[in-house]
Amino acid sequence: MGLRKWLMKQHWRIVQVRGIWNLFYGILLLAIAYFAYIPYFADMGAMGPFAFAGMMFFVFLILGYIYDRVLVMWSPQQEIVRERDPYQYVPQPRDHIFWFPIFSGLLEATEGLAKQFDIDTTTIDETREYYAALEQLKPERITDIDVALELRKDFLEKHRFKDIIKEDV
Repeated sequence: MGLRKWLMKQHWRIVQVRGIWNLFYGILLLAIAYFAYIPYFADMGAMGPFAFAGMMFFVFLILGYIYDRVLVMWSPQQEIVRERDPYQYVPQPRDHIFWFPIFSGLLEATEGLAKQFDIDTTTIDETREYYAALEQLKPERITDIDVALELRKDFLEKHRFKDIIKEDV
């Protein structure tokens, strides 16, 4: 395993352990708050809350070990699967079936409102052209991935979010 992947895995583990530490401290604070009201803790003295919090901490460490090592819920292979997914760059079939018709309807409604209020519809037309170009792309054609990336880059250069909202001051 390369250094970069090893560091990434260690970072992921630290982030996961941070949640466990928060749980440990939460359990400890609750145990301390209810120290006098629970007979088991009262019989153990001042070590009662710490013993209970430590026991719960180790239970969650064991669960984390099972999650990471036994069930292998996270692995470098998952990263490779995601990188090889051609639909990361070109529209998926559900986009053609479901999302593009919805976007088209929303653009039509927005254009109708814009024309009613005499607002420039250039951005709407360019967005419609962008989606029409995306709709032609297929993952089977390798060159379409490059075309999709170029289309996205050009579209985002023209239409940044900060440029959409213009304040009338």
